Amino acid sequence: MRRLFTIIFLSFSMFIFWGCTASKEAANEKQTLKFTIIIGSGGGFTGTYQGKMIDTTGYIYDWEGRTFSTSTKKIVDSLSQNPIIKLNKYFSENNFTDYTLKEVGNITTFLTLSTLNDQTTFSWKESLIPDHMPTKIKELYYLINDTINNTKKEQK
Repeated sequence: MRRLFTIIFLSFSMFIFWGCTASKEAANEKQTLKFTIIIGSGGGFTGTYQGKMIDTTGYIYDWEGRTFSTSTKKIVDSLSQNPIIKLNKYFSENNFTDYTLKEVGNITTFLTLSTLNDQTTFSWKESLIPDHMPTKIKELYYLINDTINNTKKEQK
């Protein structure tokens, strides 16, 4: 009887220990972004573009070139979990494939959301936000810029 009690006690203790370990591992799991985000502007006489990219793990890159290229990107920062959660929440609440905005000018500004299987790009003339731009795209553009700028301020 005593042996049975010992086996039950050890089994119960192992079950509790395993449960606590599993919950710690789940809590330490980092959330990733649903999209790779690329913003930039350029064109004009030189045809050169520059901007920022946030990959799905939250790293922020500067890039520059005639078009976006991963070979020209340089890591400059990374997002903490709070901005990633905030961006993902905004992505979940809004379906950006429902919107279109594809304008090209001498100077063009753009915002691209991409996954492994899909890519959505919004572009507009000049660097000013046009009045006819859908509100959700405008909000997203400002949210992304604010996220990048706030990350820089947190480090100072």
